[in-house]
Amino acid sequence: MVDIDWDYWVSRPYVYTWQAAALIQGINPKKIKFPERDPAGELHFERANFGDAYPEFKAKLDLLTERAWIENFSAQNTRVDFKRFLYWAYRVQKWPIPAGLLSFAQGLSLEALVESTDEGDNALRDSERNSLHLIWALRQLLKEHQYGKTDRELIYFLSKTYSNQAAFKRLTLEMKFAEAQAAAEAVES
Repeated sequence: MVDIDWDYWVSRPYVYTWQAAALIQGINPKKIKFPERDPAGELHFERANFGDAYPEFKAKLDLLTERAWIENFSAQNTRVDFKRFLYWAYRVQKWPIPAGLLSFAQGLSLEALVESTDEGDNALRDSERNSLHLIWALRQLLKEHQYGKTDRELIYFLSKTYSNQAAFKRLTLEMKFAEAQAAAEAVES
């Protein structure tokens, strides 16, 4: 799947996590049928779209989903800041980068990415950081709840109790708890 319009993708500020995982492997996201999401928030893809590359795609998707908030390249609605993601994939993870993305990834610098953040983004980050501190404080209080002894139990309980609300999907809760924990630990250190 080499027929990728790299200029199109590098011009996009945000892409879905699954699109980022596909692009980093040289798979054209436009050739992949949009995934379906089950009630627990898990994405399901038609494996025929990937051939033999599905296991590696899934492993990279899982890792980038897990690390997106912690590594500061997450955006809202299961999207990632594509430039920050590429920086992380190339400089931190040291993943092989497809030739069409390589020169772009090599040209990314952390300083330039930080400088591109304007004051509006900083205000949003402060607000988000405060929300994460609140989430973590509430999480700590809920450890006394009968279903809150572990994150897994609490996430299961909340996702079942509030199954009709998108904010309480399992994947969303896992990401928010991880973000909240990382924000709390950053303040403590």
